[in-house]
Amino acid sequence: MTPPSAETARFRLEYLATGVLTLRWARSIEVTAGDIEALGVRVQALAPGCLPPILADLNGMVTLSREAFTALSSARNLPAVAVVGASPVERVLVAHFRAVHRPSYPIEYFERRDEALTWLLRRSPRTAVGPIPAAQAIVGS
Repeated sequence: MTPPSAETARFRLEYLATGVLTLRWARSIEVTAGDIEALGVRVQALAPGCLPPILADLNGMVTLSREAFTALSSARNLPAVAVVGASPVERVLVAHFRAVHRPSYPIEYFERRDEALTWLLRRSPRTAVGPIPAAQAIVGS
């Protein structure tokens, strides 16, 4: 069976059998608050009633707008986010997000996808048996 997925011109989501949701941003993108809003809508459509841990591939991301950072930091009930990147810019974006915006969920930066997935599964072992019920959408209201 093909895993559920959703795709836009700006990002692709895929819901894995482990209960982890993978997010891959389009190459060298500048993420806006509109992108974060669209992401929240797609996550809820793909995994209704669930708020799974997320493995996010930044894919050469250039930057996030101030409003995008704020929207991401307002997410509630996210079990964990593992971010995969390969550039100093991506590492700085994640460090800035953690230090300045202080999200309520754990977030870590990795250079390798397998390490990120291992961290997520250790962090949220319940994902191995299915998604985690959500109290609200990925982007807080």
